[in-house]
Amino acid sequence: MKRKLRYVIFIIGLMLAFSGCTVPGAGGEVQSGYEDTGFMPATPGNYDSLDTAIYVGCDKEQKTIRFYNMEVGKYYTLNYDGATPYQDKYAQPIALDQLKRGSLVDISFMKGRKRLNSLQVNGEAFAYNDVENLLVTDGSRQIFLMGENYTMDQNAVILTADGPGEAMDLNAVDKLMVCGMGHTVYSISVQNGHGYLRLENDEYFVGGFIEIGDNKVYQISHEMLLAVPVGTYDVTVSNKGSAGTFQISVGKGQEVSMDISRYVSAPKYGKVQFVCTPEDAQILIDGTAIDTAKDVSLSYGIHRMIAGADGYNTVTRYIRVAQDAARLSVVLEKGGPSLAAASENSVQEPSPSPSPSPSPAPEVSPAAVSGDSASENGSSGNTSDGTAPEGGDNSVYEDGRMSSDNGKGENGGSSGNVITPGEYRVYIDAPEGVEVYKDGVYIGLTPISFKKTEGSCIVTLRKEGFQTRSYTITMDGEQKDVNYSFSELMPIG
Repeated sequence: MKRKLRYVIFIIGLMLAFSGCTVPGAGGEVQSGYEDTGFMPATPGNYDSLDTAIYVGCDKEQKTIRFYNMEVGKYYTLNYDGATPYQDKYAQPIALDQLKRGSLVDISFMKGRKRLNSLQVNGEAFAYNDVENLLVTDGSRQIFLMGENYTMDQNAVILTADGPGEAMDLNAVDKLMVCGMGHTVYSISVQNGHGYLRLENDEYFVGGFIEIGDNKVYQISHEMLLAVPVGTYDVTVSNKGSAGTFQISVGKGQEVSMDISRYVSAPKYGKVQFVCTPEDAQILIDGTAIDTAKDVSLSYGIHRMIAGADGYNTVTRYIRVAQDAARLSVVLEKGGPSLAAASENSVQEPSPSPSPSPSPAPEVSPAAVSGDSASENGSSGNTSDGTAPEGGDNSVYEDGRMSSDNGKGENGGSSGNVITPGEYRVYIDAPEGVEVYKDGVYIGLTPISFKKTEGSCIVTLRKEGFQTRSYTITMDGEQKDVNYSFSELMPIG
């Protein structure tokens, strides 16, 4: 009996001896009597700080994870080890590799040691994947996403494949993940970026159309350099009855050249029967009115169609003719102006500058009897509505906020272009001596300028032996010139 009593007293003594060395798992104050011995047990529940942050990325060799605090706009790095648990928004275990850059996460950590204790994807956050055609303007924090209006937080972060970036680093062909809470966006990260397609020997096809994948159509101009999605997909070129389809594979930042002269052939034509609802709908093909009471002969390839009627919404889309005979159903929805009013500026000859298609170009074929009705003008819905289309101790933060050095210059050089008096210009001043493409169309070497028109465009900079770069710039309606100076292009390899 005495032995048992001594044993119990011994156990109680041990418990009392070690009780002062415990760190609570509630993330609050360290218990009184805690002695910092420098020993850090690698077990969950050891932390003194909490944060909701953006997951930026990890370095597996260094075993570090980088985060971004939205409230103060600062980055910081924490160490992790084999005892660090990771969970999805439903508190289910996940691997670190399953975390996506830009995700909102709840973390606990030891601030002094900069050790991550736990990480879980925030359960109240939204995360939209594979978002395309999203335009983020510098002057407006409002974006239109998934059919609703959202506001970009003042400290929202943009993550590109090369690290933190700016709104102008995003391209309309990129696939993005957009994260936030409520109707506030806190991060935009590039999931699938872009490369470039150069058209060679394009003389015959100038003025025609090029369709990239199944949702991008541009008008062909001489010496084009188009930003295209990373991946493998079909490309179709057509003009004056000649058409051809080829497959390309494009890597991030890679430039692919294609000789399209091989697709020049004797013109081919197909008969297209238009079945319209309402029956009195008017159809314009490439700016010319057609008689829908009879079959219409159209050359093989891509054509732009505008359809409308009084009291109905006017729609615009591209169609592809690739059969001897076909039928196309065109269904309009009630509630719009007349075709003449809606298409007053749309019936003109197409601009030589490429422009994204209002909607994909379906193939007009016998299979189009009921499935290829015309859709309303608009892209995937992820466009900018501006273009039609808690503080605390910062001791764990890195010094200075990281950002791209793609700044705007204050002084611009003359491009030597003919400038109309009273016309305002956009000047591209740096880097010097590089090719400049505006929306895919070559306009000259820097320093150079072009006419300022309200809206957005893609400026691509290219030089042999260097990595091509694109920027999406937005121009306001102010009556003044705008100057841009971009960072130097990086050598290939």
